[in-house]
Amino acid sequence: MTNLVRTTLVIIISAWSLGTLAPRVACMWNACPDNGLEVSYGGAVNGVDRGSPAAKAGIVPGDRIVPPLPRGLTRDPPETLTFNLKHDGAVRSVVLAPAPRTMTRTEQLRLLALCASYLLFVIVGSALLLLRPSAMTWAFYLYCIFRRYGDLFFYWPGSSAFFWFNALAFATLGGASCALVTIFALRFPANKVDGWRRPLNMAALLLAILFPFAWLYVFVRIDFLGLPADLLVRALVIATSLVYAGAAAIFIVTLFQSRDDERQRMQWILVFPILLLVRVAVITIPRTLPPWFSDLLTALAVFIPLTVAYAVARRRVFDVQFVISRALVYGVLTSFIAGTFLLLDWFMSKQFAQTRFTLTAEIIFALALGSSLNMLHHNVDRLVDGIFFRQRHFAERRLAKAAAAITRAESFTTVDQFLVHEPVQALGLLSAALFRSNGRGGFVRRLDVGWSHGDVTELTPNDPLVLHLVAENVPVRVSEVTWSFDEPPRLANSLLAMPVLLRDQIVAIALYGPHRTGADIDPDEQKSLVPLVERAGAAYDHIDAEALRAKVELLTRDRESKEREIARLRAEAKAH
Repeated sequence: MTNLVRTTLVIIISAWSLGTLAPRVACMWNACPDNGLEVSYGGAVNGVDRGSPAAKAGIVPGDRIVPPLPRGLTRDPPETLTFNLKHDGAVRSVVLAPAPRTMTRTEQLRLLALCASYLLFVIVGSALLLLRPSAMTWAFYLYCIFRRYGDLFFYWPGSSAFFWFNALAFATLGGASCALVTIFALRFPANKVDGWRRPLNMAALLLAILFPFAWLYVFVRIDFLGLPADLLVRALVIATSLVYAGAAAIFIVTLFQSRDDERQRMQWILVFPILLLVRVAVITIPRTLPPWFSDLLTALAVFIPLTVAYAVARRRVFDVQFVISRALVYGVLTSFIAGTFLLLDWFMSKQFAQTRFTLTAEIIFALALGSSLNMLHHNVDRLVDGIFFRQRHFAERRLAKAAAAITRAESFTTVDQFLVHEPVQALGLLSAALFRSNGRGGFVRRLDVGWSHGDVTELTPNDPLVLHLVAENVPVRVSEVTWSFDEPPRLANSLLAMPVLLRDQIVAIALYGPHRTGADIDPDEQKSLVPLVERAGAAYDHIDAEALRAKVELLTRDRESKEREIARLRAEAKAH
């Protein structure tokens, strides 16, 4: 599928799903038709709103609609319903017409939270699919879209044909959600299905087809045939719960089968199956849970797309401290600028209310503030890092000191140790290695931390990573290197490759892995490594120069010694 087709599909599906929410959202401030009746899939009356048309008709919880059920029982908003009601052993005919009802403040807040949560799901699901298209992200995206019916149902006060088409589409396709989650779990995190996952993947695909047909039959049976379907719904809920439990088990197995560094990256994905199982519990046993539990689950549900995005997006873990740091910096800057302008405007309006000096002063102040914005950003950045992220600040200072000290090194081994051990200890990295030039265009591993014997010991001149570094002479992300063979070389999960330059020639390559928490090396940390690597090149040059100078001095002394010996021999020859 081309990018254009994929993008078009995502835009159409997302716009359709979000756009049809408008009538439901409008009910937050407009009175919408409602009959106040809550009925089970079998026709049992589970609840009646106080003062509603259902309450005025004498309907109470515990009553039961006698089959056939009225056509369009689950339509929202409801139309006028005519049915026979069994109450205290007696059967009577009821005509139930909806009446306008205004939402309470609690209902408005609940609807707003549900809409915001669903919007977040759609945005994250769409972004993951467009940024990293695969069967895995397609499964997650469709799960995000089909959450619509379970959270917000489908509300359409207009055309009945349009309502039933969309309601049945969301209700039936939403039945495949458990299978879509299972497909996602089987392919997470590398979109690969092998070994024991293959038959399970085939079973999940089959369920993704069977469940929608089963739910379609449920709604056709209730709304068009007028037949109860409570037993069938109960069986489908149990089957759905089991599939969700299986998906949760797959996530756990995947986590335990991963290596230590990968486990750090993927551990937050457990939020997904845990919340799914809690959601299933709410659906399965709603009457035994307090009313606030559903609202709490709605609030917690926002962590599902966030944790999935955290674990899936390019399989790189972003340092949360870095994100918070940048948010604080820009938050402080924005607050400072806005507050200063408000204070200036208040002062000027009080002191010079009758003059035009206020506007002129504000323009002059805005120009002065704009010219100093870069300096403000730098100072606020240092202030935030120094106060809230002291460990990061200490790491930067340690690397700066190491960069200053490395120029005094008197051996290649000392320089190698600075390049490997200092970043590992200062930044808390999981691995690091140094490959030094072998004089033939290749690079041999001289020193490492966190590498095993099975990892690469030599990089050849034609290695894609070497070619990238030689071509660019700047740090390269290992994940951005395209390998020409199926299985890339084992580089101990290195994330960043930095060239050590000596007169525009690469004399060594430093490879750095993730933090011990699994977090990536962020841009600020990469920037703090640059001086250390750059001065390592100068240190190598200095050591080379000192070695050449010592060799020249040795050769000079040897030549002078030989010249003196020759002169002595000549003098002895003349004497004889």
